[in-house]
Amino acid sequence: RVAILNRKSKSIGITLPNDIIEYIAINITSNIRELEGCLISLLANYSLNGTEINLDLAKKTVKEISTGRQTNISIEFITKEVCSFFKVDENKLREKNRKKEVVLARQIAMYLSKKLTKSSLKTIGLHFGGRDHSTVIHSFNSIEKAIKTDLELKSNVDTIHNKIEL
Repeated sequence: RVAILNRKSKSIGITLPNDIIEYIAINITSNIRELEGCLISLLANYSLNGTEINLDLAKKTVKEISTGRQTNISIEFITKEVCSFFKVDENKLREKNRKKEVVLARQIAMYLSKKLTKSSLKTIGLHFGGRDHSTVIHSFNSIEKAIKTDLELKSNVDTIHNKIEL
């Protein structure tokens, strides 16, 4: 991948520092077309913004490329991440459990599922123990409202969100 990036950048007429080429090569692993696309995006960002090509610009470009690629985040993956963060058993989220920590984890999982997937409210509700679509709406609205005032909750939700989108 490093050789491909070196060859492609030289054919365009630009020599990039090794740290930038290595960063792109390590983070874009799917195929050559995506590697070259990342390099072209990097050069486009450079010419449009007038900034120098540095590692920060490379990181920004790689992130733009990779967020467009990961569109198939599943409810199961979100559930696993939320349960891992709060150290709650996944099965507890599907039960009729009303313990505060389980309810919070369930609501955050529903909130992120609605936000990050294209799943219907009914599908999200079914995943969490056959709950109704109105329960998903209530969970979403509760978390949305709470993160406006509770900074710790906002930080936790943002941390989980970022972990899911990596």
